[in-house]
Amino acid sequence: SQTFLFYVILSFSLVGCSSYDAGPNTRNKAATGAVLGGITGAIIGHQSGNAGEGAAAGAIAGAVLGGAVGSADDKREAEYRKEQARIRVEKRAHDAEIRKAETEMDIARGYSVTDQEVLAAEQRAIAAENELRRKQKERAEAIERQR
Repeated sequence: SQTFLFYVILSFSLVGCSSYDAGPNTRNKAATGAVLGGITGAIIGHQSGNAGEGAAAGAIAGAVLGGAVGSADDKREAEYRKEQARIRVEKRAHDAEIRKAETEMDIARGYSVTDQEVLAAEQRAIAAENELRRKQKERAEAIERQR
């Protein structure tokens, strides 16, 4: 019974050391470790006449070990996601620098029309096409009403 109390106090002190929100790997592996440790502890404890205490001690030890392994996996995945985000940001910045350099080279070659001017002209053309369609539809409806 004192052994059991020791393990309970130990488990709470170890859990209290964590100051972050446990990720999915931490939770899953802690739960799996608790189940496997509990089963193993019960078997070992049964042989010495203390199946309950053995199960509790095994569950606590399994949860702590499984949680530690899962936590390492969560940290590794978080670092990977952070690195991928950093790479995406750098790639966007690099692509923007390339576009800027290409525009500057076009201007240096004598092209005076910028990408923004081309985009604005394309947008005006789209608006004009939409206006033309609207006018054609109005005309067709007016003709239809006259019939």
